[in-house]
Amino acid sequence: MVRLRAAYEAAAAQPLTTLTQRGHMLPRPALHRHTATLRRTLPDLADQILAEPGWPALAATLADAATARRDPAALLAEAAVQRELATATSVSEVLVWRLRHLAELSLQPAPRQPAPTPVRDRAARSTQQRRTR
Repeated sequence: MVRLRAAYEAAAAQPLTTLTQRGHMLPRPALHRHTATLRRTLPDLADQILAEPGWPALAATLADAATARRDPAALLAEAAVQRELATATSVSEVLVWRLRHLAELSLQPAPRQPAPTPVRDRAARSTQQRRTR
């Protein structure tokens, strides 16, 4: 068991660090929304999870699930009942991996789509292109 835990910690360190950083960068409204989802879905575990260092990684994963058009609350509920959580060193980390597996989420964030060009900018460029022809 000790070797397995050491192997997990070595393999999980970088992805969890990246997810934690992304979780810290979530806009406040999104963080509040994911906190509310956690409290509503897992009320008995919510305070513990919110106090864990892995909470930001779980928040980022809930955000990724929402972006992938998956229901974060349903995924969270399903992940929580897959197996027991009482012996987990970090419930939030266990839920991160379960959610990412259930929702088929990559560890890499989805590429950002370029912001749509405002209509007036497109019109100005179109006018500029006609002038240079």
